[in-house]
Amino acid sequence: MRFRIVTVCTALMALGAGTAHAGIQQTPGASQTPNRYTVVNLVSDVKGRAAITDPALINPWGMAMGKTLWVSATGGDLATVYSGGHNGVKQEQTRVRIPGGRPTGQVVNPGEEFVVKGPGGSGPATFIFASPSGAITGWNAQADADDAVIGAFVRNADFKGLALAQTNRGPRLLAADFANNRVHVFDGDFNRLRTHSRAFLDPRLPENYSAFNVEVVGRSILVAYAKRDPQTGKAVAGVGKGFVSQFDGDGRFLGRFAARGQLNAPWAMTLAPRGFGRMSGALLVGNFGDGRILAYNPRTGRPLGALRGSNGQPIALGGLWDLEPGTATVGGTNTLWFSAGTDGGTHGMVGLIHAAGAKPAMSAPPPAPSGSPSASPSQNNNGNNNGGGGGGGY
Repeated sequence: MRFRIVTVCTALMALGAGTAHAGIQQTPGASQTPNRYTVVNLVSDVKGRAAITDPALINPWGMAMGKTLWVSATGGDLATVYSGGHNGVKQEQTRVRIPGGRPTGQVVNPGEEFVVKGPGGSGPATFIFASPSGAITGWNAQADADDAVIGAFVRNADFKGLALAQTNRGPRLLAADFANNRVHVFDGDFNRLRTHSRAFLDPRLPENYSAFNVEVVGRSILVAYAKRDPQTGKAVAGVGKGFVSQFDGDGRFLGRFAARGQLNAPWAMTLAPRGFGRMSGALLVGNFGDGRILAYNPRTGRPLGALRGSNGQPIALGGLWDLEPGTATVGGTNTLWFSAGTDGGTHGMVGLIHAAGAKPAMSAPPPAPSGSPSASPSQNNNGNNNGGGGGGGY
């Protein structure tokens, strides 16, 4: 089935146009602002490593931003929720079990599609999760306040990433299948759609490379590829082991956005927000392999280098998974949230990154921890890379 991505153009290297970031006028990397950034550790499962301790935060993977920050706690088969930011992060009471197990990619759903049914009733999933078991699950507070509900299942799939695209035929979920080097497409009823045989395939991809993550960034669909060990099924780390390719709305290959270089099992992909120092507006790619965050000119694909700390050395966040722009009430509009499975994925860290010397731009004090869940989503125009939107009360 052919469908057109409304928010995605087919012109190569047009990542910065037509999005919430389109107002950025500066060329990323061209300002005289030093390439210096501050990392703030906010949540960890290990006491003393961060501002607060959450024992459930084991190998945090994908994140999604509603009114609060939702994190896939892969090691605990859970989604955990946080609010606030640099001056006071809070652990929310909401904690959702993921029946597909080990959630990886995650998106927030701003619409009325992707309805799930549970013991309390039915409603559109506010948050949707992918799992390596091949399950796609959704959570609606009225359907089941404590558990997500399985909406789709693909046998032998190993879902490592999830994205949500708004199209002229309704929303489409894109799920990166690391085991089979495929991007599966689901409609708003969780039906898997038939796509052409070469959809979302890079024809020049070397042997044993596979789709590790998929994102709708700006007006493009990007797929990050990592080398896969055929024996273990795990990503192989190493400098130069990675590609980021660009596709149109039908999954046709448009070209390579980034290849080899400093890529090292890349997973996270997002546009840096306004006020993010020298790299404002850059396409940021996070390496799982070495924890570095690489910046690229979104229009030309030119490498701009790695984000560096106050000591001038490249920032390296062990076990880095996701990067998510903050909002005016969660983190700050000029910040990035990060998640990392530290110590080989046996522990976890969630925190913030902002330009050195910059104050996180928050327009309201951190909200108090929420109590009972709220089911209906409300639109959030933050422009985050996970598809926009935001959960009501979340």
